This record gives sequence, C-alpha cells and structure tokens, in this order.
Amino acid sequence: MLEQPDFEGRFLKAVFCQGEPDRIPMMEAGVANNIKEEFLGRPTRSLEDEVDFWYTAGYEAIPLEAGLRPIIDAAIHHDNSGRYDSSALDSPSVTAAKQFGINRMLEKHLASPNAHGGTRTWAPEKDGIISSMEDLEAFPWPDPAELNYQIIRDIRTFLPPGLGTLCYAGAIFSSLMLMMGLETCFIHMLQGTELFQRLLKKIGEFQVAVVEILVEFGTLGGIWINDDMGFKTRTLVNPNLYRRYTFPYYREIRHILDRKGLPLLLHSDGNITDILPDLVEIGFNAIHPIEPEAMDILKARQIVGDKVCLIGNLSLAFPLGTGTPADVIDGTRQLIRTMAPGGSYVLSSGNSIPEYIPYENWKAMRDTTLKEGFYPIQQ
Repeated sequence: MLEQPDFEGRFLKAVFCQGEPDRIPMMEAGVANNIKEEFLGRPTRSLEDEVDFWYTAGYEAIPLEAGLRPIIDAAIHHDNSGRYDSSALDSPSVTAAKQFGINRMLEKHLASPNAHGGTRTWAPEKDGIISSMEDLEAFPWPDPAELNYQIIRDIRTFLPPGLGTLCYAGAIFSSLMLMMGLETCFIHMLQGTELFQRLLKKIGEFQVAVVEILVEFGTLGGIWINDDMGFKTRTLVNPNLYRRYTFPYYREIRHILDRKGLPLLLHSDGNITDILPDLVEIGFNAIHPIEPEAMDILKARQIVGDKVCLIGNLSLAFPLGTGTPADVIDGTRQLIRTMAPGGSYVLSSGNSIPEYIPYENWKAMRDTTLKEGFYPIQQ
C-alpha cells in the first residue's frame, strides 16, 4: 500500500490547526533500522535509502538532525550513535568531541541490559563529561557556522514530491542533562551554580545560532526540539526551573521561526501536563508524543485547546510492544476515532519505533492509519 505523502496540504494543515486535512498525517521521531530494512527488503545504508523508507511507508516527513546533540551523542556513545549520516559523524567537530568523551567516560558506564538480551545506552546517570569549569573550557566547542550542514542544504534534491523535512535542533535541557549527567545536572540546576549557568549560556547560544543558520537554507519544513522534561508522574524538575532557564531560549527559537512561517514542535517523554500552558504561551505548534503511561491525551487536549496539534499516544508497551497486530489495530482505531475529528492530530507511537517493536505491529499501525484515517472519520 503506497500512500502519497503531502507535507504541506496534510501535515502542516494539522500542525497549524487549520481544520481537517484529507487524511490523518503520520510521523515518527525515529524508526529502528530492522523495521526499515524489513519494510524495504534491503539494508538502509544511505540517505537515499532513508528517504525511500519514509516516502514509501507513507510518512509526511523525514526527520533530520543538526546542532549540538549529534556532537554530544558522539562524545558519550562514541561510535554507537546510530546515525546514517556518516559525513556528519566524520566531521572534525564530531571527531574531537568523541575523543573528549573517550578520555572522560567509558561506554560501559552508560550501558544497561534490556529485556531482549542486548544493551541500550542513553545518558550518564551521575557525572557526565562536563563536571568542572576546566571541562567546560576544554570541550572542543565548534563554531555553529562550521558544522556539517550538507545534507540539510542539499536534501531537496533527494526528496520525492510531497515528502517534507523536520529537523531536530534547539535542544537545551537534554543537552544539559547529557553533558553534566542527570543527577549532577539536576543538583546544579536547583542551586543555580556558576558552572550550570555558564554551560546553559554556551548551549543556548549555540543552539539558537544553529537554528538561525538552518532556516536560511530554505529546505526545512519545521524545527523539532527534542527535550525530555518529564518522567511517569510529573516533570523531572520543578517547572519554575524550566521557566527560569530553558524556556527563554525556546522563545528565541520561536521568534526565528516566526520570520519564516515555520512550525515549532516539541518532543518530550513523560508527564509534562504542568507545563503545557507554558508551551502554548511560548508558541509551540505541536507536542509529541503524549506518552500514554504518563499523560491523558484528552486532558492534554482540554489544556492546550484547539490551537496546538497533538501527536502520538499509541503505547510502546501495549499494544505496540506486547500486543498482537489485532490489538494494535484496535488501539489505532480508538485514537483515530477519539482524537482525529476536527483535525489538529497526527498519528504516531507514544515515543518512537525501537528495535524491539514487532514488525507486524508497526505495520498494523501504519496500515490501519492509511486505510481508516481518511476524513470524515467513521465512528
């Protein structure tokens, strides 16, 4: 089943809350390579392969990434950051950051076993790669203008008609957590230490400068800030700390995008109900993924009203992870019938599609949306 994507007429109509498009758009923060490869019937080794997957699968946009996060991920995870853009991984800024991280943190300190016999890595729980003023000064901060933007500059030549682009950029809070380590970051943030504030300023100004550069290429359809700010029951830190330290940078990014008429999206895991009014006031157009184990999507809709698009909410645990394809079909139908009427909704998982999601379950979500997601929604 091949469904022609329509980034402008379908996805942007939903994200800008302009009523019902022809069909519910689909998007994901990411899809694991094993899923992509089974769908395509071949390995995904190049940007052309990536574009082919997102287009053929019926998604409206391909997610790209720029700014500080790829550099931080290389510094922490070294060769296992999992990106298909090898040119970015081979850039001098990433190579220097990787060596900086290797000198300060062994990868084994970041690895933990998962339920499927492998290991997963994400973030240092205590101390990260920046724990002193000396570390802050020694980190090989590149000039934002000298990062490798080639894919973002040239992406239009790879895109088939209707497929758009979204770029992960502008992450502030997650960059702080990853560089300082979670526990250390929270303590320094609460105390407002000089180290925290200097690192915040460095990260914030860097990320804002990257967004300024990105929007001038004219190839992007929106900016997607990837900042996890919640856990299962509430925000990771007191909401007032976000308001004091990180939200001012979000406002700067919003102002940049306003000049180009581009949408601003947020990805945050966990329960961020307490800061939804702030996100509306800042001017986010869409919020993802409304993690179902942490948030009530109907309550979120009541809070944000009809001016913010909601994206996601199909649980990775059940039905996607442990259910059958029939369970996934039922869960997808329920979201379609509950959230889609009126528009301002994009169907997605409650996070992303990791490697442990059964292929048949991912495909059941996709196929059900393409088959039953046309407006008017059948109840």
